[in-house]
Amino acid sequence: MQRTLFLYLLVLFVSISSNSQENNIIVTKQSVVFKNIPFEDATPVIYLLSSVKKGEDIIIKGSFDKKIGELVFTPEFPLLSNVEYMAQFKNDIKYFSLQDKNLQSPVVTAIYPSSNKLPENLLRMYIQFSQPMKTINNLEHISLTNDKGEVIKGAIFNNVYELWNDEQTQLTIIFDPARVKTGLLAHESYGRALQPNKTYHLTIDHLQDIYGNKMKNAHTKTFIVESEDKRSPDISLWQIHKPKPKTHDTLKIDFTDAVDMMSLKNRIQVLDVNNQIVHGKIEITNTEKSWHFIPHHKWENGDYQLYINSRLADPSGNNLNGLFDHEFGDLKYDKEGKIIKLKIQIN
Repeated sequence: MQRTLFLYLLVLFVSISSNSQENNIIVTKQSVVFKNIPFEDATPVIYLLSSVKKGEDIIIKGSFDKKIGELVFTPEFPLLSNVEYMAQFKNDIKYFSLQDKNLQSPVVTAIYPSSNKLPENLLRMYIQFSQPMKTINNLEHISLTNDKGEVIKGAIFNNVYELWNDEQTQLTIIFDPARVKTGLLAHESYGRALQPNKTYHLTIDHLQDIYGNKMKNAHTKTFIVESEDKRSPDISLWQIHKPKPKTHDTLKIDFTDAVDMMSLKNRIQVLDVNNQIVHGKIEITNTEKSWHFIPHHKWENGDYQLYINSRLADPSGNNLNGLFDHEFGDLKYDKEGKIIKLKIQIN
């Protein structure tokens, strides 16, 4: 407490002495450059200033790089805008902030799975936002209710660290796996959070972006629960529509059932006739039952290949290797992540 009080008083003194950020500090989301720092002071501790005022002493993790005449700090995660940070050196203290005003309120742009009919053993959902969001204390503002307005407690797994993408625009929420998977204590005691033939409402409200703007209106996804999904994705049932050579035609795959959105983005690769990765744009349509790939360059005549990672899964976590709720010894492959290759002849 004494240390925290000292830091706070020191910051308060510095704040009173100067109303502007020191001109020898350059701040971006990815780095902080301190210029003309004495050698003996060159390894500071970086704090989020508001947390110091609250006595929490949250340290901002990152790495330091000493260069001629300057010290560069690279944070583990991008710095937040419009909040104050403090660098505590051995013999000095400096404060700084990233001023990046955005007055627009954030909104939810999409929620996956996008279907309004979801299985009772649903494992994960993805919530996408219009701009980068703060990445802590958000799960308390996301609720699951039934048609009576009752909150379904313990449905969403409360991660120690929230699952955000690098751009901080997509949050992954997990339905408690211990309740989804049968045979575990939580499942036997409480059952699955989602029950067949019932309607649920996932509501997101009061989340803030990195600029401090709150959502103006709550966003709610309403869906009906169907019986559990106990089928793994089956490549033999996929319908592959080949493009024509010398064109930018779309390579299409239609699935019998919905596939996890992130699997569709990351678990399928196209390799060309020289066994090199083909770069292009991926589009996901038909409530995640269709995968479209548009190449940056025209298709050539010859044998292409699809590299499909066996971790490709459906929204219930069933993947090409087997069911999420599998029995011991039921998996197809010894190791997860096996690459399955499909030849596509373009002519």
